[in-house]
Amino acid sequence: MFTWDRKIIQKEAWRLTFQKGLKAWLLLVCVCFIFSFVGASSDGAADVVDVADAELEMQDTFISNNMEILDQYILNSKLSSSDSPLPATVAVEIVNSMSKSVTWFVNLLAANFAYFQRNEGEVIAMLLVAAVISFIVKYFLQNAFAVGEMRYTMEARFEKEVKIGRIFTPFHRENLWNVIKVMFIYNLVLALWMLTIVGYFYKRFQYAMVPYILAENPKVKWKDAKRISKEMTDGYKWEMFLCELSVFYILIWKAVPLVGLLFSIPYEKMLTTEMYFTLRERVREKETVFIENAFNGPSYQPGSLASPQYLLDDVIKTPEELRKDIRTDIKHLGGSYNLYDYIFFFFVFSLIGWFWEVGLHLVQEHEFVNRGTMYGPWIPIYGTGGVVIILLLDRLKANRWQLFVSTIVLCAILEYASSWILDYFMNSSYWDYKNMFLNLNGRICFAGLLAFGLGGQFGVYVAAPRLSAFLDKLGKKKVQWICSVLVALFAVDLMCCLIFGFNSGSGVGGEYETALLPETKKALAAKQS
Repeated sequence: MFTWDRKIIQKEAWRLTFQKGLKAWLLLVCVCFIFSFVGASSDGAADVVDVADAELEMQDTFISNNMEILDQYILNSKLSSSDSPLPATVAVEIVNSMSKSVTWFVNLLAANFAYFQRNEGEVIAMLLVAAVISFIVKYFLQNAFAVGEMRYTMEARFEKEVKIGRIFTPFHRENLWNVIKVMFIYNLVLALWMLTIVGYFYKRFQYAMVPYILAENPKVKWKDAKRISKEMTDGYKWEMFLCELSVFYILIWKAVPLVGLLFSIPYEKMLTTEMYFTLRERVREKETVFIENAFNGPSYQPGSLASPQYLLDDVIKTPEELRKDIRTDIKHLGGSYNLYDYIFFFFVFSLIGWFWEVGLHLVQEHEFVNRGTMYGPWIPIYGTGGVVIILLLDRLKANRWQLFVSTIVLCAILEYASSWILDYFMNSSYWDYKNMFLNLNGRICFAGLLAFGLGGQFGVYVAAPRLSAFLDKLGKKKVQWICSVLVALFAVDLMCCLIFGFNSGSGVGGEYETALLPETKKALAAKQS
């Protein structure tokens, strides 16, 4: 039966937050922290992490200095030219904007300015891509993720201790897109109403129940959620405001990071949740979107042993279920190949890649050079690519063209990523396709990818089946010894690389200059003086 009593609502929220036991309270605090940390918490709870992050940033002079150098380098780079497609000032604004939303990415770039100097176009492209990804994450994924927090507090009303994994229950693959879409519209509508100031205050309470309705039923559409929220809050928006206002002395402590996280924020979440269930009773009997029968009963009481049964099941699987799925997936993806097959494939393809690189250089330059990054006769990127192709794409062997195209895409990603890692972390280049037809920043090229596509055909249709058959003839014990010896030799080689440095020299690629450009140094020195 519906009754609105502000004091009862506040008292019940307090009991459910702090009087169910230490473990229940700590679990609720952990959930609030998780959503604050990823920036998905509602009602300003993320301010707790923002304040702490600001305090840490004030102490980190390394990052601030790096940001100054990065800004100065952009302003003095080729981007400053009049024919640049992206003006330097615009690039600086992008960097400074991203330094707040994608701090880890900007700091990564700022850690190696020599890489920036070598790859201006690539870095700017990466900044733009990261900016787009940041927008998608912030305005689509983070806002949708907040629904999981509300689901947890809703279940916490009916149970003593709720598993943290229950925050993922609204995000089943069948519901995820609808949750993202509804929450995006919800936040967009509120953002537009914010322009009117007074209108936003009214709509904030009118639409306040939309995320909770979505948390109970992730299939509900925006129009239905909006309509039901209006019906629930009709005539009670002012009462909702007074309910929050009357406990301002608790909520004001949100400004203090630790106190807010431990007390104010958990209580605020449960208070809003309690208002939802109170208003839910107004329309429950005539609305079919309220699908959880467990939510129709009374809240948790001390000593209750009842375990509510929810319509939304766990999305996170148990370790045993996960192990079973992994075994099934590997068997499905990799056919009849086992672990020792893949180990042997890795070394065979690494050796083939080594012979290819050495032979090609011998023909072109008439010089024998170990072209690998390591000292032994293997190039790991070839072995890794071969294994990944067989593991992921063997199931496509019924369609040769699909396998060919998929191999090209996969190898493009692997080769580009490998080149970037060598460039950024080691200031080295082991291949450069800048003079090749249709190349991308010299890291991948059309001809090379065609060769990889043909190599993938060879690996899936010819090499893998015959190598596996060869190992079957040798017997299990011999195969185990061979693989063990190869792995041991590879480990020794890797240790030597870590101690003495990776293979380099004439014909192997070279190390780049790591110093800042003179004009960048001068501009930075002038600014600091």
